[in-house]
Amino acid sequence: MSKQEIDRICKKYYIRNYTINPDGSIDVNGNVELGSLNLDKIPLKFNIVSGYFNISNNYITSLEGCLKYVGDSFHCNYNKISTFEYFPNKINKNIYMHK
Repeated sequence: MSKQEIDRICKKYYIRNYTINPDGSIDVNGNVELGSLNLDKIPLKFNIVSGYFNISNNYITSLEGCLKYVGDSFHCNYNKISTFEYFPNKINKNIYMHK
């Protein structure tokens, strides 16, 4: 994915204060709010998010593209996730994962 595509997607989802890494993943200094957007997949490849990361109330089936580190809480309630593959390596606070 090109830098322009990443910038366009970040703008669309109001993701700010981000850095694009050489591998195309992004680090976000702040929160990522992708809840209740009818997503069927995570739209970007995330690496580190210093705040919370919310993908709740979507139709996501895979955590592919999910981040490695969450500085706050990880919210993935009410999706169709069936595996822990790509689950974050470190979450500093809470995990919210209800079906």
